[in-house]
Amino acid sequence: MRNYRAGVRRHTALRAALAVAAMTALVATATAAPAEVDGYLAEYVRVHRAPGVALVTLADGDVRVRVHGVTGDGDPVAEDTPMRIGSMSKAFTALAVLQQADAGRFDLDDPVAEVLPELRMADDRYRRITVEDLLNHRSGLAVTDLEYSSDPASAPAETVERLADEELAADPGTTTMYSNAGYTVLARLVEHTSGIGFGEYLEQRVFTPLGMDSSTATELCDAPSPGLARGFSGLGPLLVAVPELPQGCAGNGGIVSTAGDMASWLRFQVGDGTSPSGERLLDADTFRAFHDVPADAAEYGYGWHRTTTEDETAPLIGHGGTLATFASGIEFSPVTGTGAVVLSNAAGEPMALTHNAVVAVDGGTPRSTSNPFDVFNAVVLGIAALVLVAGVVVVVRSRTWAARRAAGAPHWRVLRLVPLAVLTALGALLPWLGAQLMGLAEPVAAYRVVLWLYPAVVLLGLAIFLAAGGGLTARLVRLRDATVRPEPAPHR
Repeated sequence: MRNYRAGVRRHTALRAALAVAAMTALVATATAAPAEVDGYLAEYVRVHRAPGVALVTLADGDVRVRVHGVTGDGDPVAEDTPMRIGSMSKAFTALAVLQQADAGRFDLDDPVAEVLPELRMADDRYRRITVEDLLNHRSGLAVTDLEYSSDPASAPAETVERLADEELAADPGTTTMYSNAGYTVLARLVEHTSGIGFGEYLEQRVFTPLGMDSSTATELCDAPSPGLARGFSGLGPLLVAVPELPQGCAGNGGIVSTAGDMASWLRFQVGDGTSPSGERLLDADTFRAFHDVPADAAEYGYGWHRTTTEDETAPLIGHGGTLATFASGIEFSPVTGTGAVVLSNAAGEPMALTHNAVVAVDGGTPRSTSNPFDVFNAVVLGIAALVLVAGVVVVVRSRTWAARRAAGAPHWRVLRLVPLAVLTALGALLPWLGAQLMGLAEPVAAYRVVLWLYPAVVLLGLAIFLAAGGGLTARLVRLRDATVRPEPAPHR
């Protein structure tokens, strides 16, 4: 197991000095912060057109919940409105793993295959993957197709079983590669060492002690949960409530929670590792190490990213959560105790809002609130419109084109049609080709993921298919008519 105490001693003096400076800044900005945070929330809603948002802030020990909009059922968003939290779930999984390590079930530097004998892969390097490698995304696992399968694994044990045919993308412990499947393996590890299901474990050992009575852990991203309405997806301002994209989410993104419950989770993060009733959930040294994220922003530790920028007065850590129909984020300072959580039922950039809510109190540079998808969608849809116009031109001019080429050799006529045939195929395959950039090879999963996440790309593919396919069909028909037209009768 990693030497927790060495890591804690390494940062104790620095954190003490930062705490003094940060608390000074906290007193100076506390009065102005609420109005600033209200403004940041309004700006987020305007820019991202979020149908429903809940913002939890914690400053100077006080929690405030701000809500906006409606759920997919049309009900007002409230403090007890359930929403999917996506990859923010990973910190819960990391906590469960550290609890099992505290209980002596394993050490973090133990090879996972020794603790979980059912783990097998088609790559002998898997035997070197340690528990800590999985926690820090340094296992070498990069199995996107497994995560987005058209038939997603319905339980952690099934994900582990499917790994038997997979190979690693890098040597364990050498490269940070974000892997949802790796955290599902950790969920199965907790099941194996605790003897109960992962969802049941979280309910007994995490949710209940922290008073998170409205939170549940699902194994599939689209699994129903009590009181949970559909989130929203769409294109620009055209958002509709739709089912979540089917994926395996056990241990990596399956928790459904509320703003009220996430306020309890946030309080726990800035506490001392105990529950509100005084029950210790992690050993004191382990709890401090839980937040000891590597300084390199590209690194990852125990379910957290370091989010501090150069001018912040205290270290900040957090994690985002992105699904097809929900987006979330958490960010906090273990030194000042300031933090924020965002839950939203549509795509967005919640980590910008959490960051701005924190620096409004602690000081630092706010992040700009922007929606890069607006530019992306505008460009893609603009190209689609031009493609359709070009397709209309090709169809209209097909008679003239055919008349000029009817007298040519047959094989040259066919070759003239190849570009349109290629473009027609490209239009049909464009969503799949885009998914290839995400590492997806399975066709059904590829088209489904792109449809849910990048509908503008699907529309562009459809435009290319219709324009090129329509032009190809029109030219073939006109060429046939021009070729078989009977010779005019001789003049008598």
